[in-house]
Amino acid sequence: MTIQSAPAARRAPPAALPIPRASEWTARVDLPAFRRLIDAKRRVISLLLGGSLGFFFLVLLLAGYARPLMAAPFAGPLNVGYALLLAIYAVSWSAALLYTYAAHHSFDPLAREAVREAEAVRAAK
Repeated sequence: MTIQSAPAARRAPPAALPIPRASEWTARVDLPAFRRLIDAKRRVISLLLGGSLGFFFLVLLLAGYARPLMAAPFAGPLNVGYALLLAIYAVSWSAALLYTYAAHHSFDPLAREAVREAEAVRAAK
């Protein structure tokens, strides 16, 4: 006995979009609006990544070299080590939410501006 799969639905292939040449890509990347977008993303990502990784490594160093501090009571049965582990989750979620906020309020307008500028350059040719 063999297992037969259902026949694949035949669909027309999507219309091929013209692929820009390398010179067109280079021209688009060199546009000021695109540079501003990349610089803004680089700033935000480096701040968020640096801050969160710095906090994570601080917790790791404390766990390795400051055991009495990590074992100290913090709030009831919760000690400092567990509180810092919970803080890692808060830092991770905060970084994700801050990046999402920056993407919607800063990166999206810059991306639209870069697309408009690239289309204007392409139309001028």
